[in-house]
Amino acid sequence: MHIRCNTSMRKTCLKVLSLCLIFNISISFAQNKEVKFAFLTDIHVAPNAPSERALQQIVQEINTDQPDFVILTGDLTNTGSDAELNTVKQTLDKLAVPIYVISGNHETNWSESAGMTFIKLFGNDRFLFETDNYLFIGFATGPYMKMGDGHAKDEDIHWLQQELKKRKTPDKTLIVATHYPLKDGLDNWHEITPILNEYKASFTLCGHEHRLSLHNFDGIIGVMGRASVKSGSDVMGYNLITLKNDSAFVFEKELNNSPELFAAFSLKNNDVVKNRQVSPLPDFSINNQYPHVKFGEIVNDSASIFTGATLSGNTLVYGNSKGEIIAINTKDKQILWEKQLEGSIYSTPVIFKEKVFAGSISGDLYVFSLKDGKILDKIPLGKPIIGETSLESNLLYVTAGNDLYKIEANKGEIIWKNTDIEGQLQGKPTIGNKEIVFGAWDRHLYCVDKNTGKLRWKWDNGHKAVLYSPANVVPAISHNKVFIVAPDRFMTAIDLTTGKTIWRTNKHKVRESMGVSEDGKTIYAKLMNDSILSVSAHGNEFKEKWLINAGFGYEHNPCPIFEHNGTVYAGGKNGLLVAIDPKEQKVIWKYKFGNSSINKITADKDGYIWITLIEGKIIRIL
Repeated sequence: MHIRCNTSMRKTCLKVLSLCLIFNISISFAQNKEVKFAFLTDIHVAPNAPSERALQQIVQEINTDQPDFVILTGDLTNTGSDAELNTVKQTLDKLAVPIYVISGNHETNWSESAGMTFIKLFGNDRFLFETDNYLFIGFATGPYMKMGDGHAKDEDIHWLQQELKKRKTPDKTLIVATHYPLKDGLDNWHEITPILNEYKASFTLCGHEHRLSLHNFDGIIGVMGRASVKSGSDVMGYNLITLKNDSAFVFEKELNNSPELFAAFSLKNNDVVKNRQVSPLPDFSINNQYPHVKFGEIVNDSASIFTGATLSGNTLVYGNSKGEIIAINTKDKQILWEKQLEGSIYSTPVIFKEKVFAGSISGDLYVFSLKDGKILDKIPLGKPIIGETSLESNLLYVTAGNDLYKIEANKGEIIWKNTDIEGQLQGKPTIGNKEIVFGAWDRHLYCVDKNTGKLRWKWDNGHKAVLYSPANVVPAISHNKVFIVAPDRFMTAIDLTTGKTIWRTNKHKVRESMGVSEDGKTIYAKLMNDSILSVSAHGNEFKEKWLINAGFGYEHNPCPIFEHNGTVYAGGKNGLLVAIDPKEQKVIWKYKFGNSSINKITADKDGYIWITLIEGKIIRIL
């Protein structure tokens, strides 16, 4: 039965629909045990904030109501800090019923522990359990330690397939939980929904958009939960779901009020959403316009890749989400060696002479033999290494947590350590003649003396919000100025000597992706919609040189812009690489190499361009 209601009749229609569902389905099917659970998402807790009080009150209500269990689908915190995670855990520990938790993008994007604290507190970033004839399964959807679309790791997708193959039977109702909705915005949703359709998932739970709503995820009913505190409102609440007689009943529960029925639907069909829009599949048709682009896929890893590729002769080294450092022969594509580290690898390995330096989220800087992967040294730095290391001559500048190190590469000796930084370090430090410049997730840009490690100055943008920090941008140094773009959408030029702002503009909506020309005369920035901006590095005023519409759509991937042999390259969040001729001020070509974020663009000694994609690909453009 399908009932159409206008807005004024909505509550009445839902009640009628519920009765019809119960009546019809109870005739056709044997009754299952009634299951009732609380569905929380996007609680965004910060210590001593209204969000913490909201969670405390929600826990009290749940303990009074006593549902069978609680599912929490991510965004537990605001910035992923250990303090926020511990606050959430201490409150959730007061629940009198079981809880099943996965992370959201606010835990995986800005985590000061690179995800380790979440695992320590909650045991895993997946869950699977059965109750009566219901099978629940949940997994993380990123993104991981950088902006970009959501992405389910390849190993999580394999785990999903394996577990469903083992556990899903025709008599079990499958319910799936993710943070990101299974639609565009999650770059590999189209790899997940066929699996869920194969195993006849009844519906999915998700969050991220903070509103209670129903969706069609490739034919699967999607229930998006409300946030605990609605934007622009002080109304606190959560979601309740009852499974009964092969039907699902979704309620909105405002604190201190009775539950309001939001939707009811059959677990046996998708009639309630079958007329709703389904996300389009990734479109690779742009590649037909540039058939002359030639490339070779050198790596197709079974795990995700968050690092760039580092090259020395015919040897390529990278790290993956399984914690493996892998060396490949680029001629025959054979693995030369691989080593297992702790947790996912986020920091691009660095090659110096015959050594490979690779950082781990456990806080150790490993030194491997380039030839055979033998461990030559392990330098304990004590905090997660997620940012890319800078190399100058025989000197390494390594970020670990909120510390910056200068290390002599031949002997592996620490020359100095700077502990003046307050927030997590993520972006690659930029090396000047006498200084190192870098940002942190504490609102500040720092300048440190290269020889002594002493702080010269620190700059902030005036915002109190730490998520506006210039933390994941690689600053450009030119003409005694530092140039940055940041999540506050401003482009800024700062005096390298004094740390004073020279000019600052939000004329164009920038974010974290920028670069500098090979001759140092031009600063490039990728805008958040379609365009690449070119700005003069000369003078003390903002001077726009050109603005090119590259047609890449909405963008927030922080991949640095790279110029090589007179061509400017910019990488996007959905696998699109754009090549621009800066002299002719036009797009030469653009090519979609996948559907996930491009991590880094680099070149080898022969002039070939290399890119890595989160989906596990490393590609050489010929």
